[in-house]
Amino acid sequence: MNFHRFDTDLLPMELYRVHYPGSRTTFSLKEGLVAADTTKIYNDEVSLWRAIVKQFTWNSREASPFISLFSDQEHAENWAMKEPWRGTVRDAQEDGWTLFTIDTQLLGDAWLCKVSQLVSTLKLQIPDRAAQHIDGSFLCLHKIPALAITQERDSAQVKEGRLIGTILSNKK
Repeated sequence: MNFHRFDTDLLPMELYRVHYPGSRTTFSLKEGLVAADTTKIYNDEVSLWRAIVKQFTWNSREASPFISLFSDQEHAENWAMKEPWRGTVRDAQEDGWTLFTIDTQLLGDAWLCKVSQLVSTLKLQIPDRAAQHIDGSFLCLHKIPALAITQERDSAQVKEGRLIGTILSNKK
């Protein structure tokens, strides 16, 4: 599977994970972020292709070995504030979501791939609703260590920070 592994030296300094109600990825202070399936690996491109398409299909409830990440904080915040999981994910009755900031220098031997490269290389057909997020997206296989998570902000903190930023920019 290393044939599509992204060179960690080329990663941005930070990546962002929106952890939302109903997500199959779990979070704990001890383990960090852990995908629903921590054993699956892909030895052929066809299986990898199918798994990535499922990752970007909302109604797929199969346990995934991937954790979706954004490379742009503003894009992650915008996506989270739209709360696209509401009404589509059966378990998403609770309010709130969390934005995690991940220091890529602390990922250790984590396996990451850049989604736009996979889409191009494997000629993937990603669902239209997800296609707009492909360029700045990364997938991490199995887990992100707790040590790499450097900031955790809940939905209220993100919204408050954006409001303060808007007020300050209007004063200029």
